[in-house]
Amino acid sequence: MGNPIHFDSVDALGAGALGDPGSRVFYIQAQQLGERLTVVVEKQQVAMLAEQVVDFLDQIAEDYPEETMGDFGIRPDGGIAEPAVPLFRARMIGLGFEPDRGMVLIELRERGDDEDEDDSDSTEEGFVARIFASREQVRAMAACGVEAVAGGRPPCPLCTFPMDLEGHICPRWN
Repeated sequence: MGNPIHFDSVDALGAGALGDPGSRVFYIQAQQLGERLTVVVEKQQVAMLAEQVVDFLDQIAEDYPEETMGDFGIRPDGGIAEPAVPLFRARMIGLGFEPDRGMVLIELRERGDDEDEDDSDSTEEGFVARIFASREQVRAMAACGVEAVAGGRPPCPLCTFPMDLEGHICPRWN
C-alpha cells in the first residue's frame, strides 16, 4: 500500500445508498476541491457509524463546544453524488477528533485487523482513507445515513424480516 488517502477539510461528506430497496449499495463519500472519494460500506456499518457519530460528538461537546458554521456540504439527494465509482470496500471504520482544529476524523480501511496476514499472497495492507470534516458535516452525514438505512424494505409485522416488493413468504405462516 502507498500512503493513506487524505481528504482534509472536505467540501462535502455523505453516507447513503443507491439502487432499489433489496439491492441497494451503501457508500460513504467525500469531496474536496473537485476530487471525490467513494467507498462501499455495508448497511450495518452505516447504521452503526451514524449512531456512534452522534454519541461521540455529544461526548466531546462537553470539553469542546460546537460552533455553527452554516453551509456544511450536505447533498439534498441523501448524501451520495453520482456516478458513485468506489475505490474500495471498507472493512473497518474509525472515528477520531483533532481538538486543535475542531475536526473529526473518519478513517476507512480496506483490510481489518482480524485478517490473517499469512492468508494473503501480498504484503499490501489495502487502502486507508482519512477524511477530516467539521462536526456539522459529520452530523449531517449521520442523518443522511440514518435516512438511507430506514429507506429500505419494510419489515414484515409477523417475522420482522424485510418484505420483498414482489411478495413475502413469511416463515411464521408455515
